[in-house]
Amino acid sequence: MAIQKEQLNKVIPASFSAEELLSCLEEDGIIDADSAIDIMTNKRRKEILSRHNHPITQGKDGRWRTRIDDDSYADGRRMIARSTKEAVEDVLIELYSYDGITMETLFSEWIKYKSLHVSHSTIERTIRTWNQHYADSDFVKIPLIKLTKLAVDEWVHKMLKEHPMNKHQYGNFRLIIRQELDYAVDRGIIKQNPFNLINVDLRRALKPEHKKPDYTQVYSRDELDRLCEVAWKDYENRNHPVHQLTPLAVMFMFLTGVRVGEVCGIRYEDIHDRTMTIRRMVLHPSGEIIEHTKGFEDREVPLVPKALKLIELARERQSEAGVSTEGFVFSMNDDPILYTSVTKAFTSYCNKIGIEPKSSHKARKTFVSTLLDADMNINSVRQFVGHKDEKTTLNNYCYDRSSDEEKFRKLELALA
Repeated sequence: MAIQKEQLNKVIPASFSAEELLSCLEEDGIIDADSAIDIMTNKRRKEILSRHNHPITQGKDGRWRTRIDDDSYADGRRMIARSTKEAVEDVLIELYSYDGITMETLFSEWIKYKSLHVSHSTIERTIRTWNQHYADSDFVKIPLIKLTKLAVDEWVHKMLKEHPMNKHQYGNFRLIIRQELDYAVDRGIIKQNPFNLINVDLRRALKPEHKKPDYTQVYSRDELDRLCEVAWKDYENRNHPVHQLTPLAVMFMFLTGVRVGEVCGIRYEDIHDRTMTIRRMVLHPSGEIIEHTKGFEDREVPLVPKALKLIELARERQSEAGVSTEGFVFSMNDDPILYTSVTKAFTSYCNKIGIEPKSSHKARKTFVSTLLDADMNINSVRQFVGHKDEKTTLNNYCYDRSSDEEKFRKLELALA
């Protein structure tokens, strides 16, 4: 009876392809798949063991021993001892089976696995970090089974000297070597992650991180007033047939603190009286809609009267045009507004009011800073914007929106 390729894929070990097994069956005239697997296993075992250049001997104690090349030892060799010759061979099989796998060759497999668990933006950032610090390094070409604690320690500290990093940059850098080697452990390629054994004195190794000037990170009250005035005119002029609700989305971000991908993905079903649920995002640049947020948790955001008014205006404009008023809030068709439509609008409005362009993310920081200026509880603010802890909110989103004159008046009043 002929054996089909689909059947073989169900029974053969992962190390053998269906094509290899079919070839073996044909060469040896065997019709039993189990017998073919045994033959192939023995052939593979002999082939791998032929690469071992040290003898396997039995000592007076009855145990079997051999040495393997290992640069981390003084004489360049490491002893392996087991109770049987077959057990020693098993160790060698495992070592030599993985001797071609490096961080470089494993990276694409690991990044594909990681993409199942994190956002698209995280994957993009990880790939950028790899290209910046890892791609051209000889370190990532070292077989994983030969990576030692000393080798990892030397390379990491060398990188920190040659490429000074702040805490945030080092976090992105460290993520790759730590998680990829953890993945190698899970795959059975190595026994333990050598990166987890090293110690980095972050106070000495990292460069100081200075918080950026307030005026570069948030919109001042005057800037926000002028930007909204330009956005209103843009909305009233109907300059963009497809993206004519983008100006409303821009103003909506200042009133809710949502991310660009989130504002693009808001649907009318997410609106509930004076709140809305943020539960999806539109990814850039793919435009893919994913049914979760960056933090993978839905969150409730309150809607003040001004925000509700913008939603009402969007519905009215959609109704006038005869398009659906049950789909995406800021869209004039069945698809969400483009991510770039919103980001480009911010740049355009900044240029029109004569200020250095500030990204859409600065609207989110402006929202947080405005609420903190109004003495709102930090935990409530954290929940509104979807941060896991208050440190992120305070360290990265808290800026002073006051003008120099306002700061002086406050100082004068405080010290009066």
